[in-house]
Amino acid sequence: MQPLAYLLRPESVKDIIGQKHILNNDGLITRMIEKQFCSSLIFYGPSGTGKTTFATALAKDLGIKYDMFNASYDKKEKLNKIINSAIDEENFILIIDEIHRMNKDKQDILLEYMEKGNVKLFATTTENPYFVINPAIRSRANIIELKRVDKDDLFTYIKKLITENKMDLNIEDEALSYLCEISSGDVRSLINSLELFLKLYPSEKINITNVMKIVPNAKNPSGSYGDDFHDLKSGLQKSIRGSDVDAALYYFARLYEIGDYETLMRRMVIMAYEDIGMANPAIPPRVLQATNAFRQIGFPEGIIPLGLAIVDMALSEKSNSAYLATASAMKDVQDGLIYDVPDHLKDAHYKSATKLGRGIGYKYAHDYKNDWVDQQYLPNEIKDKKYYKNKDHSVYEKRVYDLYLKMKSK
Repeated sequence: MQPLAYLLRPESVKDIIGQKHILNNDGLITRMIEKQFCSSLIFYGPSGTGKTTFATALAKDLGIKYDMFNASYDKKEKLNKIINSAIDEENFILIIDEIHRMNKDKQDILLEYMEKGNVKLFATTTENPYFVINPAIRSRANIIELKRVDKDDLFTYIKKLITENKMDLNIEDEALSYLCEISSGDVRSLINSLELFLKLYPSEKINITNVMKIVPNAKNPSGSYGDDFHDLKSGLQKSIRGSDVDAALYYFARLYEIGDYETLMRRMVIMAYEDIGMANPAIPPRVLQATNAFRQIGFPEGIIPLGLAIVDMALSEKSNSAYLATASAMKDVQDGLIYDVPDHLKDAHYKSATKLGRGIGYKYAHDYKNDWVDQQYLPNEIKDKKYYKNKDHSVYEKRVYDLYLKMKSK
């Protein structure tokens, strides 16, 4: 017996749930259907947003023959068979599901047939197409990004199915609203949950108590791969950088639930050194200590030191002056600013060093007032270069820099 999610698949684009940003009155998809013109498309978005459904529904609306190839499990022989049959058609749509699973050599096979024009490609992917799809294919296709469906749109959609007797389900609005909320915009996940109640509670009224027994937890729509994961890490770092402790805790919780703790903790240590740095140099070792505590404590209490570190970083003063100074020096070296160390600074520990002019004229800083002496350290060609630019809004960095200036004064 086929799953309910498959049986309820829209047969036309007009039945697609949500995606209003794509299905506007004068957008690409609307125009393609109106003019019965087909071009190659890449459907990109999170799992469960209906990418494959959208592709097949559009093919049907265009009235063009199509076939499907799933890059995850279908064999190359099937792809060749589909392409060979497509050659005899005036117009043909090849739908490749999860094209990111297809290596780039196999993707290149498609180019020849796309060039001839009789094969149009509808590809679907959860991965960023700029990372996983050959540039040559991308240049011949338009990227359509699908978003997670809003919970209100999901609620309206299910109520419509019930009203039209396409789903024999007696469920209270509170229970349905909760299911829409915890599905996290994943249409397939919501329908799969509802199918459970159709089978387990036939002819019974379903309330929030029933729902909490069967589906107690929200679906985490993110995995430890793909755009979602990288976006969450970016959201965490930018929230901490912006000193928004609540947003930082939210993204931390999302990342923690994914379960890739090492990647999360590595990013936390990076943030401590990059974004807090000289403003509060006690923070980086504290964050590192928190990650080690997590490894030692384990679950579930290990989240306590990590959460403390997140709050500590978010509330701390911030400075990226050391990070910027390092990046600037690295750029100069990578750009080829490679010059000799001044002779007076060169290694002079061996007997004949003076014959080569090594170490002559070097001033030992500790022999001078404040353990500082005016002396050239950079190569001649960049002797006036300034990499470090202090930030004086943070108490610690201002104090350290003031001490530095005092040390240099005579």
